[in-house]
Amino acid sequence: MDFMIWGIHRRVYADYAATTFVSCRVSRYMRRVALAYRGNPSAIYAEGVASRKFLEEERGRVARLLGVRSSEIYFTSGGTEANATIIQGVIRTQLEKGVSPKDVHVVSTTIEHSSVLETLKVFEGHGVRVTYIAPGADGVIRADDVIQAITQNTVLVTVMYANNEIGTIQPVAKIGAAIRKIRAQSTLQYPVFHTDASQAPLWLECSLEGLRVDAMTLDAHKMEGPRGIGALIARSHVSWEPLMVGGGQERGKRPTTESVTLIAGFTEALSLTVRDREERIKRVAGVRDALISLIRDVPHIVINGSLERRLPNNLNISLLTLSDAELAVLVFDNAGIACSTKSSCLKGEEESYVVKSLGGDPRRARTTLRFSFGPHSRMRDAYRIATVLARLSAQTNLSK
Repeated sequence: MDFMIWGIHRRVYADYAATTFVSCRVSRYMRRVALAYRGNPSAIYAEGVASRKFLEEERGRVARLLGVRSSEIYFTSGGTEANATIIQGVIRTQLEKGVSPKDVHVVSTTIEHSSVLETLKVFEGHGVRVTYIAPGADGVIRADDVIQAITQNTVLVTVMYANNEIGTIQPVAKIGAAIRKIRAQSTLQYPVFHTDASQAPLWLECSLEGLRVDAMTLDAHKMEGPRGIGALIARSHVSWEPLMVGGGQERGKRPTTESVTLIAGFTEALSLTVRDREERIKRVAGVRDALISLIRDVPHIVINGSLERRLPNNLNISLLTLSDAELAVLVFDNAGIACSTKSSCLKGEEESYVVKSLGGDPRRARTTLRFSFGPHSRMRDAYRIATVLARLSAQTNLSK
């Protein structure tokens, strides 16, 4: 076992939203696959044919888990690539038809993952119009606000399923149902509705039909799978241009040699998410809720986002008297606790744009701390975190 996690002085890992640990079952499965399937899946000799056959069996397993066709599964290097692929793919389909950029419209939110926002920003620079919907003070997007922003030129709506920073769960199914009604009134397949569900599988059902979405992003390392592998699920009616060209892999949409071993890890991890999900939710939510109770009377702490519409493993707070949230993360680290401030993808940013979108005290966005729990979390972890938070609150209050 990893001494950093399970040593004599056990560290507390409270950053599962950044990455999870690869489960033992997944790693064992990957080792078996790595030994059994060594050929290039594109090769026509026996080793390649065997690898291709196994890869397609794994694709079929993913399809059954998500309630889609195998041909609608595209493996990527992770969630960032999947998000960029579907966003640029749908937009470029319109631009290559000769549609003027100013006549291409996208609806998204102000709290999306940076891979969504930065991709949209690139197209805005070329004249594509984007409407960003802000959440309420509870961190939840209002479905009606999204629907009302749709125009006759809207080709894409992208709203994340669960936020990676504050853990709030968005009304994706309600938005999807309304978009289907809009499409039913026209002869077009637009707008396409995409959701980034990277944070969801361990805690929420991810059926595309249940969520009424046309495309979904998943990332293995957010669900106890390996890093470097994710998937874009895009229904067959969605038209999108590939992000890269150069080969015929993934039906010409993602031209690079598939990693059979990583794909196996993705598939096994996704399969295991449904196993004991209810028990997992109950136990991990218990740790999170214990921490909430323990810090309820600690001065200057504000909880960011709804507690009702929230992932069971997430607690995002602001300690308003902090002068440097990243320094606070190092204090926790020195105390044997791993946590984070903002998204792990936001290097160099001084504040959280997600928390800033909630409004209220401007100090909140500069003083955020995220604690996210997982299958290895224990009740004693909440007590250790609460102890450090109380000490930090007392020290920072005295320094003011």
